[in-house]
Amino acid sequence: MILEKLVVGSFNVNTYIFGSSDTKEVVIFDPGAEAEKIINTIDKLEVKPIAVLVTHGHGDHTGNVGVISSRFDIPIMFHKARYSSGKYSTGKAKRGLKEGDTINVGEYTLHVLETPGHAPDSLCYYSKDPKEFNGHEIDGIIFTGDLIFCRGIGRSDFGGGNSNQLFSSIKNKIMYNPEITDNFLIFSGHSYYGDVTSVGEERNQNPYREHFL
Repeated sequence: MILEKLVVGSFNVNTYIFGSSDTKEVVIFDPGAEAEKIINTIDKLEVKPIAVLVTHGHGDHTGNVGVISSRFDIPIMFHKARYSSGKYSTGKAKRGLKEGDTINVGEYTLHVLETPGHAPDSLCYYSKDPKEFNGHEIDGIIFTGDLIFCRGIGRSDFGGGNSNQLFSSIKNKIMYNPEITDNFLIFSGHSYYGDVTSVGEERNQNPYREHFL
């Protein structure tokens, strides 16, 4: 598995490059800024980008989606509502995503979850295929954007945010999703209080857990 994290921009967004060590196919999550840094990392890894994936439409996560899409001639994939609105006028082909859609990256399958709360167009992407990370056995991974962080949650006081939806998304789409176990690793959009965490750790240690359990 290829899983590279870059911290970009003044808001310290986590941009992830995820994909297959076998096929070298990768997707790029939330290239919000510093396009050259992202491009140089991709070139250094000698991988083949196949798509840009967006977790939500806030500018700190989407600032360079068009640049990366055009540079590698790859589609931008994001929430279907944003697709209908004509968001992301730059870049190459677009694909609007909805709950239950899948994206194949080499031998890995990413599943799409609609998770409003931080933003109305928030998406999470999970895969049950990765079984090891840094020498530890895992059941899978989930990219959560700004829905939930290590020991924190996303803000819901921006336009379109809703705290009830946020807690419902965390509860129903992650904590009580039968596809997702406590041994899934969470890769979030920022690392305010820590870096990689797990669903089980957040179930037991997240200070907001009473609202989503």
